[in-house]
Amino acid sequence: TMSRSLRPWREKVAQAAWRMAELGLVRGSSGNVSLRRGDLILITPSGIPYRWLHPKQVIAIELSSGDKFSGYGEPSSEWRMHLSIYRAREDVRAVVHTHSPYATAASFRKHLPVFHDEGKMLFGDEVPVSEHAPPGSWALAEAVAEALGKRGKVALIARHGAVAVGRTLTEALLLAEKLEEAATVFFFSREAR
Repeated sequence: TMSRSLRPWREKVAQAAWRMAELGLVRGSSGNVSLRRGDLILITPSGIPYRWLHPKQVIAIELSSGDKFSGYGEPSSEWRMHLSIYRAREDVRAVVHTHSPYATAASFRKHLPVFHDEGKMLFGDEVPVSEHAPPGSWALAEAVAEALGKRGKVALIARHGAVAVGRTLTEALLLAEKLEEAATVFFFSREAR
């Protein structure tokens, strides 16, 4: 059956969510993770702390319609954002949305200047910040897709958090980690001058 064939992908999403919590990029059930598989998005559910998340609880949503395809409970409240990113970007297969502290603090700025060499290699001279919009809204979804643009790997979500995209969940997670590092370096480098 279809749901059985989705099992390995559900497991990947759950593992990425556990890893995200372990890395301190989210706390509790904040933030979210998704993976694109054909016309389906597999996404973390709403309100389940990631350390207790079971792969069976990962929700499948149809990319074309936005309708829930399978799974129990509700998808992450930011499912529209994931949908908008996948619709705008053929190349993206995985999306990670974090609430990591320094990146979230940096999201109150107009953009995040990137100072260290490794960060510049990954992200260029600055990381964009999306226009502010209410959490969970289509307005936020569009604003984030727009901030990422056609080639962006990461963006900050104004007064909210961060998003990283990739061809795999491993890549997107690493970028989310590196973005938090870039934000941390930015704030500490100001102290160092």
